[in-house]
Amino acid sequence: MNSNLLFLAVLAGAMLESMVAQAEPPPPAAPLPVKMVFAHYMVCCPTVGGAAALDDYKREIREAQTRGIDGFALNCGNWTKQEPYYKARTLLMYEAARQLGTGFHLFVSADGAALDEIPDIVRTLKNYPNQFRYNGKPVWSTFAGEGFDNIAGRERARIAHEEGAVFVPYFYPRPNITELPKAEHAAQLARDFPDVDGYFYFGAAGTGEQIVESTSVLARQWLGMGKIFMAGITPYYRANGGNFRLYETRGFEGMAAEWECAIRNGTTWVELVTWNDWNESSYLAPFGAPDATALWNGHFGPKMLAHAAYLDASRYYIDWFKTGSAPPIIEDQIFYFYRLHPAALPVTVDPGDATKGTGRPANASTLLDRVFVTLFLTQAAQLTVRSGSFQEVFELPAGVRHVSTPFAPGAQRFLLRRNGKVLLDKAGEHEISATDGASRFNYFAGSATSNSQTEGENGR
Repeated sequence: MNSNLLFLAVLAGAMLESMVAQAEPPPPAAPLPVKMVFAHYMVCCPTVGGAAALDDYKREIREAQTRGIDGFALNCGNWTKQEPYYKARTLLMYEAARQLGTGFHLFVSADGAALDEIPDIVRTLKNYPNQFRYNGKPVWSTFAGEGFDNIAGRERARIAHEEGAVFVPYFYPRPNITELPKAEHAAQLARDFPDVDGYFYFGAAGTGEQIVESTSVLARQWLGMGKIFMAGITPYYRANGGNFRLYETRGFEGMAAEWECAIRNGTTWVELVTWNDWNESSYLAPFGAPDATALWNGHFGPKMLAHAAYLDASRYYIDWFKTGSAPPIIEDQIFYFYRLHPAALPVTVDPGDATKGTGRPANASTLLDRVFVTLFLTQAAQLTVRSGSFQEVFELPAGVRHVSTPFAPGAQRFLLRRNGKVLLDKAGEHEISATDGASRFNYFAGSATSNSQTEGENGR
């Protein structure tokens, strides 16, 4: 190469380096959303009843927050036009969160007639300090609202964006409506609603295995598009009246599988379904001691059963979901789950109307007459389950373990030993009856820890 060509090559290289140096650096990658866990809150049904006051909402927020929940998705089946108490209660909840000052987040999940009042919902709440925001914008969700031909859903997305909101709805696949979407339904939803910011899968009405399958395909679809995916995780489902159906979830096993699915698939947020849907028995909210059964003067059934142990067992998975690592097990805990009557027993179909007679819910034949136990063990231990006259012993290694045994009428008892020493001895708060169907196919959930010794061999 002659000297002129060498000079030109060096000059070109220098100019290129100068151009690169002067070019703006590529924009930084958008930060990943913080992992959050919400609970679906039915604004129609506060734990203490329709007259709930500011302090009652504060109490519910504290109950949720101490268990690792970051906020409530407030399901509003109306807003102002027909049942204005929805707006009034929502504002009370926002004010309770503001006064507590603990960073508890809130957003509305519009349902029914509230879907037609999106602008007022967003404008009313967007400046509250506890309104949940993503990238600086208020988040808004739905239960359904896609419309027969999907046009309504697209219009709602347009309105939400016009109001400056991030829109993460739960829409049913259409025209092939299903509560358990498969890959083709996930693709249809993405195709028909290109402008939504993400998707929420309500789940609930299915077995743990079915919900895991649908969560997986929906997560792949929406996360693969770079959008938000919020998974629904539910403890148990048994509805009433004309919707008298249920799904077996094997105690906590189904819920644990749903948690593991959400973690495995990199889900953006989780919405626990539900905090307080008493009518469909998917509730997690505590409403008294584990042996308490009275709620709303029997409006949802004569014998309500505690479900808070589902939520307490979830704390391990909540921490895992948020941190990305399974937490160490630092104390021995057991969580037990059982129905109070056999699956063959007919019960009142509608708790509010005895004239509708007795029967068994759809899918009752799939129920298992078993006691289910989930254990969090620091070391290997021996579990003895006594169900009525039946007894079974399990030798279990350390870690998270799920076991079950046939149930029998009578008292239920749970005994945990290690190296011959009794770690806990716990009597179930309710007996199983062969004839009393007042609990109407609901599950009872209870718990014990190695430092909460109660009646029995080690407690007397």
